[in-house]
Amino acid sequence: MDDKRTDDLTDHPFWRFSLAVYGPGSGACLALQDRRGVDVNMLLFTVWAGRCGHRLSVAEFEGLCGAVMPWTAAVVRPLRAVRRWVKAQNAEQLPVDALALRDQVRACELQAEAIAQYHLFSYLPLVASSCGKPDDAVDNLLDYLAYAGIVRLEQVDYEDLSSVLCAAFESLSVSEAAALFKGRCFAPQR
Repeated sequence: MDDKRTDDLTDHPFWRFSLAVYGPGSGACLALQDRRGVDVNMLLFTVWAGRCGHRLSVAEFEGLCGAVMPWTAAVVRPLRAVRRWVKAQNAEQLPVDALALRDQVRACELQAEAIAQYHLFSYLPLVASSCGKPDDAVDNLLDYLAYAGIVRLEQVDYEDLSSVLCAAFESLSVSEAAALFKGRCFAPQR
């Protein structure tokens, strides 16, 4: 991999969007990941696409998942598992080096997430737009969940999805976000 390509891993609008949304929406993203097995990067990309005014097609979901899932399965998830395992141990019983290793793994995990997002953005390099609507993001989110095989959502899932949506569309209130999910079809229509 040449140096220019490596330097550009976080120099794209999707990465900047993800950082802005993940800050206030991290709890909801992680809850959906842990409870439903969603890929946070795909979740964020579906919202990003909606924010760009783009409705994702089934073919695009297939391409996006094909672009990122091998990396996620082989690199991101194992790093996350190591970091979480070390974190769950009694820190007083671990050698200091183990805690330093956890910090190094956390940094590697973040870099692996950046590479995953680079794969997604490279596959579908959308341009930020002011015409994106929360409706587009909601449709993309529901289509992604259906594509991922999640066929039934609980109230807590809708609450977490609404939190992510509010983080992406700052002017949207939680009640407005929740209302956008009501009465929506939960399967891809295209």
